[in-house]
Amino acid sequence: MYLRSDAWMMRKIFEISDYALIRMVNRLFQTEYEDREYIRKEWRESEVISVCMTVGCANRYEFRMRRFGGCLQICAEDKGCLFQFEDAVEQSAVQIRDPHITCFGKNRKEVYCTTLEFIGHERIILPVYDITLNDHSAWKLEENGLILFLPFLFYCFAAETEFVEERQETLKSFVLRDIVGALHISMQKGNLTVFDVQRLKQCCRQMLWRTLTGEKAMQDLEFQEQILDALDADIERLERYHRQEIERARNICSER
Repeated sequence: MYLRSDAWMMRKIFEISDYALIRMVNRLFQTEYEDREYIRKEWRESEVISVCMTVGCANRYEFRMRRFGGCLQICAEDKGCLFQFEDAVEQSAVQIRDPHITCFGKNRKEVYCTTLEFIGHERIILPVYDITLNDHSAWKLEENGLILFLPFLFYCFAAETEFVEERQETLKSFVLRDIVGALHISMQKGNLTVFDVQRLKQCCRQMLWRTLTGEKAMQDLEFQEQILDALDADIERLERYHRQEIERARNICSER
């Protein structure tokens, strides 16, 4: 059941926009792809859910996601160029663990690398990041370039325990301040478009409804409406943006 629902959400996330995906790859792997770079995606579903993205003509990056208990683990791996593996020495790929671990809150990012050896002793080192999320900090997720995985933080929230009296206020703060705020900051930084923000809000709304409907706080209809409305698409903002784009296009045409 979990695999099916997680795969459904992963597809929605990775179909948001190529622009947002390029920004995420650039942030994680310190690359400098242009925002308009072409992306092709391949999906795999087994014990974990993964998507392999080919950026441009040949550079590949794989993202795998799995969850256990209240934790969410994202593996982001540089798979190298499509043509590198054709000339690599057989059985040459060696994965080496780097002892460096970065912690952000209760979360951690572990760094590995895959080394490819070629005839003539050339070597290519490809980074692998294992990112384990143990808390529901939307701000930390945004800071680490993983804002697209925001909807899955509801799993972390659902796994945390606290007094029922505090739960409603915590959920309210998580949605109204953390999620909405982190999306706004990411858009200001240029990592998401105005359309990406609205799509991610919708993904969060759907994930909230799937994971937290049993929460006592959600039985309060007024509170439920307030939370769900905060994650609804901002049609007025989209219309305003659309009018601005039309006006900009007209100005360009008149200048010509």
